[in-house]
Amino acid sequence: MKRAEENRCFPIETDGLTLSGILHLPPTPPSAVIIGCHGLLSDKNSPKQIELANRCVAEKIGYLRFDHRGCGQSGGVFEKDTTLKNRKADLLAAVRSVHQYLGKEVPIGLFGSSLGGSVCLTVLDCVSPFAVVTLAAPVQSQSIRLPDASPSSLIKEMMQSHLAFDLRGKLKTAHHLLILHGTEDETVPVENAHILFSAAEEPKKLILLEGADHRISDEGKQKEFLGESVRWWAQWSAV
Repeated sequence: MKRAEENRCFPIETDGLTLSGILHLPPTPPSAVIIGCHGLLSDKNSPKQIELANRCVAEKIGYLRFDHRGCGQSGGVFEKDTTLKNRKADLLAAVRSVHQYLGKEVPIGLFGSSLGGSVCLTVLDCVSPFAVVTLAAPVQSQSIRLPDASPSSLIKEMMQSHLAFDLRGKLKTAHHLLILHGTEDETVPVENAHILFSAAEEPKKLILLEGADHRISDEGKQKEFLGESVRWWAQWSAV
């Protein structure tokens, strides 16, 4: 009998910490696996990532969603461990774990929401993903407008150098890139999407979600984002 869809706990080890992950796999061997990176104040249980995972599995593509260190059920301390360097290390550890479990021949794709998109952009020369989707990704930390409810310690770090980054000089390695961004994003200005699109290599695609905010709270825009993302991965996983 063909096995049912598998959603398994998938711990990831890095820098002496255990990161919590959930690996979604289709009933048959996946044609590819997408690894999702959540935003600054989010975690792996983001409804967007859960729905992306379900839709990917329907296309016979696996999906790994995980908590960065200091977030969700992962080890670490949020205020101390939240740096772009550490989140990059987390993502690279997730890639290694997938390769160890499924084999290095399985193509890896990436998804990043907000800061998670920035994290994805930092590993392109290390991972060589077959396709990447970013949603509301900042290319400069100075452009991020933190929510009023953000921890005071995090705001302090953003104002100093703990989370400072500027990726504009590293974007030419981006290709097979789908960029989605709400035109009314109140946290990461839409200008970031235009900078990223201009710098990236072909094939690339920019979709501006008209009237959408940072969280893509409009149900219609959510459906557009979900559909376009999965179509992008399905298109390039088949090449």
